[in-house]
Amino acid sequence: MTDQALYWRRPTRDWATEVTESAVAASLLTGDLFVAGDAVREASRDLGRIVSRQPHAVLRPRSAEDVAKVVRFCHDHRIPVAPQGTGHMTQGQRLVEAGLAVDVTALRTVRGHGPGWVDVDAGMLWSDLLTILASAGKRFAGALTGYVPISVGGTLSAGGIGPDYDNGAQIDSVERIQVVTGRGDVVWASEREHPSLFNAALGGIGQVGIITRAVLKVTRLPEAVRSWILPYTDPAAAFAAMREVLGRGELDEVYCMVMPPGTLAQAPTFLVHLARYEDEQGRAGDDLVEGLRPQGPVQDERLDYVSHVTRYSAIMDRWREEERWDDCVKPWFDVWQADSVIDSFVGDILGQMTTDDWSLPHAKGFVLLFPHRTGSFRRPRLRVPRHHPDDWVWLFDVLTSSAPDPDPGFAEKMLRRNQNWLNAARRVGGLVYPIGSQVFTHEDWRHHYGDTWDDVVRTKKLYDPARILTPGPGINAALP
Repeated sequence: MTDQALYWRRPTRDWATEVTESAVAASLLTGDLFVAGDAVREASRDLGRIVSRQPHAVLRPRSAEDVAKVVRFCHDHRIPVAPQGTGHMTQGQRLVEAGLAVDVTALRTVRGHGPGWVDVDAGMLWSDLLTILASAGKRFAGALTGYVPISVGGTLSAGGIGPDYDNGAQIDSVERIQVVTGRGDVVWASEREHPSLFNAALGGIGQVGIITRAVLKVTRLPEAVRSWILPYTDPAAAFAAMREVLGRGELDEVYCMVMPPGTLAQAPTFLVHLARYEDEQGRAGDDLVEGLRPQGPVQDERLDYVSHVTRYSAIMDRWREEERWDDCVKPWFDVWQADSVIDSFVGDILGQMTTDDWSLPHAKGFVLLFPHRTGSFRRPRLRVPRHHPDDWVWLFDVLTSSAPDPDPGFAEKMLRRNQNWLNAARRVGGLVYPIGSQVFTHEDWRHHYGDTWDDVVRTKKLYDPARILTPGPGINAALP
């Protein structure tokens, strides 16, 4: 397309695509700029359907330079700007009021690849990338999230957690990133080049820059994936089984889905999911799950890798297409806890949960547990309870969803619930995984970043001195 003009009307503080009186012209753009219509409406909401904030314009860039041009202009005129992926957060983290939203999903090209890496635009969906890699006999070296039609840049900004318990988050399997800083500079960063930017952007919730490309580590595609689901109605037995297989170190995936009481048994049922990636050396045997004493029938299957990692995405996509799941309110609660307290904390929360918390009767939510080795997390912006590096830390998710037309007070009630649960989590050392629905105060953010808060402030001043980037989480307002 031809270059598109963009103007900022200073008296009314909004955008225009045609010259007007008292308007300031930005650099010409090769991408598409929308000041009304579906693009603006979609940019005003996220998956949670709790918070709505409307930008004055949405940019769908065609290059990192498009992003850099608008960010430089926004920096000079103190206009808030926020990158947006597929919106898989639930408390307005990606939203920007009366500023500019940058739809990074417009950038989704594979730029290059080698024996152990692939270079992709940040708007590439993981679902597309895994298919491309699989066709070449490869896969991303880190874990994939349970829902994969989400953007690479989005999960790298949050952290990206999956069932691969020994390799950290997705941000721990990244070689390099291209970032447009809050000054509008296009910078490549890695552990060797601009390491402070690298560490501040990965898991940094968009506070120091917009990730536009990423060089990801890749490895060989498994021949197949053998998986088991072991049911437990006794929580102690479920945790004992998971700790047993974690200690053995012979499996590739360990996580747990907790089913509501009354669905599979009178009590909540812990479905322990285990998987082993098979290679040319042979198939995974049943000896890998011996001695785990499941308390019900074991489900066992062997799938190709792509089918294995997209199983739950298919379910959620069906909800989105057939059951108005996108319109449901989703007040998610996500918290990290140390291994020493996870059993009692989960037990306490499950004991408090109502049918609303369990997403009943429609059953369009999840309760999940992901164990990870503490020392596998190497990026400082992803905050987890840290003790000995060989200890385990657990992500506990209550991914509540309402019915399509909830009562007017549903969201407010769930936000109070989340705050009460977070207070209980903090009393025993818990930390939020900030994709959920928490209303954070200034003091909450300082507590969240703890002894790294000074570095958060330093890098913000260095890379986003005008404090224009990603205002949704409220970190900008917490800065001194």
